[in-house]
Amino acid sequence: MRKEYPKKTSLGWVSKIRNQHMAVVLAKMLCYYTLINLVFSVLYYIFQVLAAETSFFDYVYFSFVTSLAIGYGDFVPLTVLGKLLVIIHSGITAVYFALMISILSIKMLYPRNLIKFSRCIIYNSETDTLIFRVINTNKEPLINPELRISVTEHNTGESSPGVFSITTDNNITYLGKLDYSYSVKNTFGKFNVYEEAKKAVQFNKETDSLESRFRINMSLTGSYGLNQIALRKKYYANEIIPGKCFKPITYSKQVYIKKEITYKKIKNFWEDFEAVEK
Repeated sequence: MRKEYPKKTSLGWVSKIRNQHMAVVLAKMLCYYTLINLVFSVLYYIFQVLAAETSFFDYVYFSFVTSLAIGYGDFVPLTVLGKLLVIIHSGITAVYFALMISILSIKMLYPRNLIKFSRCIIYNSETDTLIFRVINTNKEPLINPELRISVTEHNTGESSPGVFSITTDNNITYLGKLDYSYSVKNTFGKFNVYEEAKKAVQFNKETDSLESRFRINMSLTGSYGLNQIALRKKYYANEIIPGKCFKPITYSKQVYIKKEITYKKIKNFWEDFEAVEK
């Protein structure tokens, strides 16, 4: 019996649609739709499928009417070639409308990623914990966020490739518009995450390469109500830095507009979001 590997499927286009603004998605769909109708307007005009003394604008009008309605409006194609072009035009726009519905469904059911992680992880030696910052910039809170963390290590020269899961005790009910700092244990028996990261950085310096593939992988899942999200974040060995905590951010009443936070009204907000207190 012949065995076949499953075919690979790329869903990168779904992520691109999700992470674009709704206005951009609508503008692109409108532009492509207009382009299709203009192309057929030119074809109708070149082959003169309508009555004589018909202006080019009438051909444009006929093209849009043909794509939007079943049957003809004020104009009727007089030639066999014209009727054939109408059939092709109607088929293409029908497929395009179905594609538009699919794109809008993806955009509405799967919102773009509005969760932002800090660029670095802090290692606090006093508490022996790893700290990273996260914020939800969506208008709606992320309900029942669930976080999974693992460490992947390859070719450090001392141990075999492997994955180590880090247990998290931070079970929160929702992730709102204010920033939140997660703290997780650094030492698990003989396994010290920060020390392994330092070894990986040193190994890369000595070999002048990136063979030591040390990663801290995070996956965050949650719900905005009807919309479910799932996203991931990777931290590399040189992105784990010593420190005490992240710089606190003060949210005054002036930044709230209809119970929503306007982050740009907070001076140096994103710089302070990444700032580390030593």
